[in-house]
Amino acid sequence: MGVLEYLLLILVVGGGAFVQRVTGFGMGIFAMLFLPYFMPSHGAAVAVMGMIGSIGALYNAVRHRRDIQLKIMLPLVCAAMAVIPLAVHLSGALPQSVIKRLLGVVLVALSVYFLFFSKRIHLKPTVPNGILAGVLAGLLNGMFNTGGPPAVLYLIHATADNAVYFATIQAFFAATNVFSTVTRAVSGMLTVLSLLYGYDTPGDDASKKVLYTRVQALAAKFREENGSIICREILKNPP
Repeated sequence: MGVLEYLLLILVVGGGAFVQRVTGFGMGIFAMLFLPYFMPSHGAAVAVMGMIGSIGALYNAVRHRRDIQLKIMLPLVCAAMAVIPLAVHLSGALPQSVIKRLLGVVLVALSVYFLFFSKRIHLKPTVPNGILAGVLAGLLNGMFNTGGPPAVLYLIHATADNAVYFATIQAFFAATNVFSTVTRAVSGMLTVLSLLYGYDTPGDDASKKVLYTRVQALAAKFREENGSIICREILKNPP
């Protein structure tokens, strides 16, 4: 990336941060309208916004921690974390052309929702609805970093006032963005390892054993430096 690309990144992130501060969400949606056009790849755009979003959401969550309603957020965040690894895998496994078309479909669908249906659809704050919203948010977060709308749809009717809503959704974004970032980091390490030491013959058991040994060694090194390879444990006890 050159100087122009970095300037564009700053402008896009600044615009997304403004949207996020006003509405409580939308930074990822705003940024993904522009980033894929000048970032090296879709995966790079999603990863960069995931890390930036993590910082902002963590700051807001800590600042407004007294208003966070963990009980309300729990089904939402657990369901999202359950599907984020699958979504991250799909975003890396599918061809870039397919991912870009899917992103276009998602952005158009979100636009239609906000224009015509956002005031008509009301999601009751029940555990099943929280799980459903969390699954959708996790899929959108892991693939496109646009997981805000399902979470908003659930939390805006589950929270008592704007302060509780803002604090709780920022805590949700902090948890899911950090989780996604760690998942992408681990997925990227294993992808590089497979490219360097992988095999292309299904019956090559010797190469398979060597690769498996290297994966175990890498996982052990990651565990040694970070305390665990499980995202949930890393979030509880950051290094």
